[in-house]
Amino acid sequence: MPRQAPSPDRSDRSPAAGVPIRRSILPPAALLLPAAILVLGCAGTRLAAPIAPPAAGSDALTAREQQAAAARYREACDAGLPLGCYNLGMVEATGLGLPRDVEAAAAHFAKACDAGDVPACGELGALLAAGHGGDQDGAGLGGDQNGAGHAGHGGDRDAARAAAPLAKACDGGEARACAGLADLYARGRGVPRDEARALALAARACEGGQAQACLDLAARYDEGAGAPPDPPRAAGLYRRACDLGALPACARLGLALERGAGLPADLAAAAAVYRRACERHDPSSCYRLGALYEQGRGVARDLAGALALYVQACDLGSDQACEDRARLAPSPPR
Repeated sequence: MPRQAPSPDRSDRSPAAGVPIRRSILPPAALLLPAAILVLGCAGTRLAAPIAPPAAGSDALTAREQQAAAARYREACDAGLPLGCYNLGMVEATGLGLPRDVEAAAAHFAKACDAGDVPACGELGALLAAGHGGDQDGAGLGGDQNGAGHAGHGGDRDAARAAAPLAKACDGGEARACAGLADLYARGRGVPRDEARALALAARACEGGQAQACLDLAARYDEGAGAPPDPPRAAGLYRRACDLGALPACARLGLALERGAGLPADLAAAAAVYRRACERHDPSSCYRLGALYEQGRGVARDLAGALALYVQACDLGSDQACEDRARLAPSPPR
């Protein structure tokens, strides 16, 4: 599920903000194949992300083609093909080809998960952790045979039901599921709070390329939250998270380079990190780069450039940048 990485304060973030989607959607030509061929093809072709409504004027699937594909996925699922159930769940979760129905999606992900489809376990766990999925039973849902779910509320009982499929997916190599499970253990949602296990799971997720997991892990080692303070390790994890696209990690990495926290101080390198993240519209990085230009640290002093960066950061939501913009360019007297 795509998301913009928030600041590393471990504030409330669901493992499934909206509906978790990934992998690659079938090309339009595939939908023109005979139904029997496409049904068999479901066993080898997995829908992917992000699945989004096609842009106007693009080589888009028509509504009829989407509905035809959904019908073929249902045939494949009914025929006992786990990947057919997974693809049907993806269609139901996104509402492309069928009315959006996350509870039906969860049921089909559960069926696929119970049949051994590891990615389906991850999608199921993410839906449940987000409070979706209704009162489905089955091993994929964590075995709550009393139908204790509360769809849409994300309570601890939903989280408890999410833990088993997330663990199954994590053990099967789904890094995003490891990140979701780490979040449950870090917060004690549906499982006993276990900081050591949360750290280990977050490390697996980070190694698997999950930027947010790297960012969370870095913040823990930076702040000594649930782990001994380890500035060098935190700096390395901020760098990895930044490289993976977590923009708040870039701001943290730049700050570490400014201060020499966990790695040698290098103001020019800090400015370069801030500049790259600012170009991708990270307000903290724009603000910190503006401060370097105002002070002439790591870059040539340039008050006009600093003001422009403060304006940009302010427009992106940085309150501190708004204050510094007003300080450098006060309103003319009336």
